[in-house]
Amino acid sequence: METRACQNCKNDFTIEPDDFLFYEKMSVPAPTFCPECRLIRRLARRNERSFHTRVCEKCQKPVIAIFSEQSAVHVYCSPCWWSDTWEAIDYGIEPDFSRDVFSQIDELFHSVPQMNLNGLYQTKINSDYTHMASWQKDCYMVTYSDYCENVIYGSFVNHTKDSVDNLMGEKLELCYETINCSRCYQTFFSVDCESCTDVWFSKNCSGCTNCFGCVNLKNKSYHIFNESYTKEEYVEKLRELRPKTRDDIERQSERARLLWQEHPQKYMHGWRNIDSTGDYLNDTKNAKNCFVGFNMEDCRYCSFVTGKITDTYDFINFGEGSSCMYEILQGGDQCKNLRMSQFIITNCQDVDYSFYCIGCRDIFGCVGLKKRQYCIFNKQYTKEEYFIMREKLIQHMRTMPYIDKRGNVYAYGEFFPIETSAFAYNETSAQEFFPLTKKEALASGYFWLDREKRQHQPTVLSKDVPLTCDDISDSVFNEIIQCEHEGACEDQCVSAFKIIPGEVQFYRRLGLPIPKLCPSCRHAKRIQYRNPLKLWHRSCMNVGCSNEFETSYAPDRPEIVYCESCYQKEVL
Repeated sequence: METRACQNCKNDFTIEPDDFLFYEKMSVPAPTFCPECRLIRRLARRNERSFHTRVCEKCQKPVIAIFSEQSAVHVYCSPCWWSDTWEAIDYGIEPDFSRDVFSQIDELFHSVPQMNLNGLYQTKINSDYTHMASWQKDCYMVTYSDYCENVIYGSFVNHTKDSVDNLMGEKLELCYETINCSRCYQTFFSVDCESCTDVWFSKNCSGCTNCFGCVNLKNKSYHIFNESYTKEEYVEKLRELRPKTRDDIERQSERARLLWQEHPQKYMHGWRNIDSTGDYLNDTKNAKNCFVGFNMEDCRYCSFVTGKITDTYDFINFGEGSSCMYEILQGGDQCKNLRMSQFIITNCQDVDYSFYCIGCRDIFGCVGLKKRQYCIFNKQYTKEEYFIMREKLIQHMRTMPYIDKRGNVYAYGEFFPIETSAFAYNETSAQEFFPLTKKEALASGYFWLDREKRQHQPTVLSKDVPLTCDDISDSVFNEIIQCEHEGACEDQCVSAFKIIPGEVQFYRRLGLPIPKLCPSCRHAKRIQYRNPLKLWHRSCMNVGCSNEFETSYAPDRPEIVYCESCYQKEVL
């Protein structure tokens, strides 16, 4: 084991013997940034929810895009980007050994057109407004999700249908405002529930049906705030408790939260994990410091994984049958040997420092290529020429590294600097998990995007929003509703929003009132229930237990945190 000082934050971090073996296997040097700074560096290139109005530079149609005009990125709509009417190879350039490699790749990135929204366009049916999402049908504003149908405003929800406003879910149906729930049906305003049906305002429940305001129940029915009722009593009581207005929802949510805090929480969210650390993990083996994902083996520092990956370090987004990846943001679908790259998918192999490449092998510093091999900076080489030039560039990166505004040195093996990101820091997932003020971001050399002035004027004030679903008329489709925050919060509030037909149908079907907050503010409320991508060493809080563990519950939080064995004894 070796202790080093992070060149960015100056804090010490350790590199284990197994880590050195992985770096040797990937032919990369050991990192000079600590794990948290490496994570932030990747997240600062991940724009999940900040959209801008643009025009496709090929077909001239208006689109929404993740790239603002200020980014100076050329944008094609998804049909144009995926079409065979243009070739990224036409933008190829010669390496310039009088300049650092990172700057040259950044210039290439800004010359090659980028897709307006990420995802496999060919798999989307009536789902144009979905991002980092594929295999969608009749979906709207769904991000980082696959295999969904009739889903509206969801993030990291997979194999889900007929649901609205959910975060981190799998196999949901007719669910609303849930966080980290799986295999649930008609579950509302609930957190960390599994295999539940007709459940309201509940947390950490598994296999439950017809429960309201409960916590830590397993295979129970007809419970209200953890008290048992007969079926007839439950049905009668539910008529009184079921919320009809937004005020009802807030009142029942607060009552449930108070009960939740009285009961212990397991130190880690997840099931069937072997020798793993992190949070929100399922079916992992030897996955260390990993968060939000499943089917990982021999991995470290990986997050938001939606398919089996092995032998991978410092990875965010996707996976699906891939292995041997290092410092990757969005990659997967049968890929191998990917290094320091973003959005590299579908049978890619041996890729370095590249962006948005599909089905490529043996490429270095390329952007937007599809099914190419032996390319550097989008220029075609023979096999022999490629490996000679690749080695020359790696040596050049060591002798002439990029140096950012803070003095950090970027040689071969480092991921791209935050200051070259096409996104403002406050547009990205870095701001969501590691928030900075505008002053802090600018002082670090990062770009900051001030809120755009909205041209639309509300036609319905938040105080005049219909109270119940019975009050909703079809005319609401034509209204612009004022967000209750009126743009005054720090949650990327859009100040006003519209209700789409599928959304109203959902609210009417389930007897729910329409929201008074815009989608961005609703998302911000949900993420308050999600633990951070960070671990603390703590001890079990059950009296008499001496077990210790790594947990994402910070020591100053109010929850009662138990180890696995104590929690299992506590669950009813």
